[in-house]
Amino acid sequence: MKRLVLEYWTPLVVWLVAIFLFSTDTFSSAETSRIIVPFLKFLFPGLSPDDLQTWHGVLRKIAHVAAYFILAVFAYRSLKYGQSDLVQPKVRAMVFVASAALLDEFHQGFTVSRGASIVDVGYDCLGAVWALWLITAYETRRLRPYSVL
Repeated sequence: MKRLVLEYWTPLVVWLVAIFLFSTDTFSSAETSRIIVPFLKFLFPGLSPDDLQTWHGVLRKIAHVAAYFILAVFAYRSLKYGQSDLVQPKVRAMVFVASAALLDEFHQGFTVSRGASIVDVGYDCLGAVWALWLITAYETRRLRPYSVL
């Protein structure tokens, strides 16, 4: 039982806590722009201030997708443990990730410099769908090596 908790559930809980920390004022757009915009200026010195802000926003949305991609992998891994069914853990992982995304945006609605956005929930769910799709492709390939998928 200890091994199950440590190996399968701890990474999920740690990553979920990290996501909720990312949704605080410390990681607001104004705060992250202090790091990301100078870095973008260094990489692309010809970008205008508007372009820098646009790319800052793009990178923040990519971070949403990536964070919830990882969360979906951890959720699936935790929920799949000990089950032979390949579909049910994916459905549960998707519901878990979507619920976490909604709670995260709800939490952001109470912060000073952040706001709740249903669009961000969509980006979060996109990351989860990509993760679960890749897991499905991997499992299909592993179980049926000559499959087209």
